[in-house]
Amino acid sequence: MTTPDTDPLDAPTAALAAAVLDISRHIEGAPLPAPRLYALARSAELMAASPALAGLLGVGADGTGAPDDLHLTPIDLDDGAADQNDISASQDPLAALQVVQWPDLAAGGAIACELSPSTWALHENDSRATIPTDRALRVVVAALPDGTTWSAVHRGDKNGYVLGAALLPDVATALVQTLQPLN
Repeated sequence: MTTPDTDPLDAPTAALAAAVLDISRHIEGAPLPAPRLYALARSAELMAASPALAGLLGVGADGTGAPDDLHLTPIDLDDGAADQNDISASQDPLAALQVVQWPDLAAGGAIACELSPSTWALHENDSRATIPTDRALRVVVAALPDGTTWSAVHRGDKNGYVLGAALLPDVATALVQTLQPLN
């Protein structure tokens, strides 16, 4: 469910939304004791750098079957088994984002986590009243360095996800800041 008037899906945003859904499907049903970080790499660049990977994914030497230039491949930066003494092992996604170091290939980043009702707030002008406020929510928030964001919030029932740009503005803003070059 998304509102086209407030969440336009231009080509870069659609690529980001597809990556968010890939991550959401990847973590669905799995335990998520701590936030998980994903680098978002341009798929075409990954395959150009690794012809073996391209061949494995069925991309021909002539480029047939190759993803478009905007397609993003999520790369899990950890296995979800962070050291319990590590700050990233906390439930706080903002603490995890404070210490993230994105690899050079990252064209964007994403974080998947569970947020308790007391730690999250929807965008103040958001009319998505279908998001429950009485339990922890599993969320995926992704961003590009230019400030483009997309989020998926699982409602915890058969109704699936609420999707949109910057549904969780605090997490989205912090994520965008981590993607900015250091001066």
